[in-house]
Amino acid sequence: MTGTLNIVEISDELKDTLKKFRFQKSECTNAIILKIQRDPQTLLIEEELESCDIDELRESLPAQQPRFALVSYMMKHEDGRVSFPMCLIFYSPQGCNPEIQMLYAGSKNNLVKECGLTKNLEIRDLEELTEDFLRAKLGIK
Repeated sequence: MTGTLNIVEISDELKDTLKKFRFQKSECTNAIILKIQRDPQTLLIEEELESCDIDELRESLPAQQPRFALVSYMMKHEDGRVSFPMCLIFYSPQGCNPEIQMLYAGSKNNLVKECGLTKNLEIRDLEELTEDFLRAKLGIK
């Protein structure tokens, strides 16, 4: 039996925001940082980053709490083309509350499905989140 566990609610308003983000016409890297509100269990936008780089994204993530980061990454190809692959980064730091960690882990697949993504990454330490890491995971040389 396969399926997507729906632990947290994704409001229609947030679904619309995620859809707009996915199809935006941008010329830079952008990100949306999402957090789970525990009561009621709802997914919320914590911060929107426009024209950001990976260092800014890393600095916006809390040190001891899990988060989701939806990233539209500006990728320059060797032949001069520019594309904007999207990915979801699930940040789950070591030492955080196991109950909260499970809440995020159990919600990830539903969020990936809702965003229509094929790339989703996990990091446990903020130092892992670098340009090289992201480029490697997105298949960029």
